[in-house]
Amino acid sequence: MNHPLSPSPVPPALSMLEQLPGCWGCKDTHSVFVYANTEYCRLIGLEQPQDCIGKTDYDMPSPTTRFAHQFQAQDHYVMATGKRLRVLDIHPYANGRWYAHLFTKTPWYNDKGEVCGVMFCGQELSDTAILEVGHWICHAVTHPEEAQTDHHHHQSHIHLTAREQEVLFLHLHGKKPQIIANTLSVSVKTIENHFAHLREKFEADSKAALLERALAQGFGSAIPESLLTQQLSVVLRD
Repeated sequence: MNHPLSPSPVPPALSMLEQLPGCWGCKDTHSVFVYANTEYCRLIGLEQPQDCIGKTDYDMPSPTTRFAHQFQAQDHYVMATGKRLRVLDIHPYANGRWYAHLFTKTPWYNDKGEVCGVMFCGQELSDTAILEVGHWICHAVTHPEEAQTDHHHHQSHIHLTAREQEVLFLHLHGKKPQIIANTLSVSVKTIENHFAHLREKFEADSKAALLERALAQGFGSAIPESLLTQQLSVVLRD
């Protein structure tokens, strides 16, 4: 349903979001859209930015409405805490295609320094190579003598099942077993069994060692294809 108030004119500062790459927009304290750029509107099934004004995530002509409650819960957390969130969103959109995006949500402040809503930006992902880049930068700083040799140990002969790839992917993003279990709709015991198999395959004696070795062997560079067939909205480690 639309917000009961009439849409107000879009401030010039917000219209500048049209010039930025990716999906950009902002919502008020009730998670009602104040503005969203053309790229986001077309993704969600609207023709132009004005079409989103006064609507909520529940009103969009897109299968993402199934996750509207989660989107709004994320918005409210950002506004209540003043902290930003990074969210991995995987959904089918208005054109019927599936896309993976990394959305960042931050508090939106007015001229008085008061929180008046939330701003978001989203970049489409074909992979998560930034995880590997960050890993190698950190490793080069802490182990400079190894930096020239480690990068040759790229994705190895290790074979993972589709579910092991999903569990490992979410683990690399800082998700705890309970969250992974909820995300994949299985029991925590099942997830722990997958971790046991993963540690065995990577010859790792802990989850921390598993993370390190998985990144070192290139497993942080791709979203498992099986995750691109089910909707997700997962808050990532900041």
